[in-house]
Amino acid sequence: MESELIRSCLAGGPAAFEPLVRAYEARAFALAEAILGDRDEAADAVQDAFVRAYRSLGRVREGRAFGPWFRAILRNLCLDRLRSPRRRRRRWTEREVDRWAWAEPQGAERLVREERAAAVRAALATLSADHREVLVLKELEGLSYAEISELTGVPAGTVASRLYHARSALRRALVERGFPFEESVA
Repeated sequence: MESELIRSCLAGGPAAFEPLVRAYEARAFALAEAILGDRDEAADAVQDAFVRAYRSLGRVREGRAFGPWFRAILRNLCLDRLRSPRRRRRRWTEREVDRWAWAEPQGAERLVREERAAAVRAALATLSADHREVLVLKELEGLSYAEISELTGVPAGTVASRLYHARSALRRALVERGFPFEESVA
């Protein structure tokens, strides 16, 4: 189906690109926001990535899925933005971690969830870009080590090492913020 949409776009039908955008925009935004830590900047990156993807559709190899190809474009754009000297770093606001909440809690449960979200947000902000990236790709995107390796261009062993160190650093940062952990949690 995706290959048919891509062929239709290449044949001069830009309307065929819209289903691809709809299919990938929510996950793309979540990934960009997690990497960049800024909703507005993430929205801009996703828009830029879709524009670049549309202009480069002819480069998609026959039979290759659109998702991983598009994710690579988005990832590269986000990393470029992180490296940009003009980029202003800021901490995430409490609402920017709301996508981690799967149900709307009420009362005291809501306050606890908001405190946890704030702790996670602050802890994520302390991670290096490399560590935050592999953590987001593994935990939020659900990619395998091999997929992360292919996307980032680093060996799977390096991915595993970065993920281990990212989880350790995240845990330390959460403990420093008073986030409770059971002893069995690594």
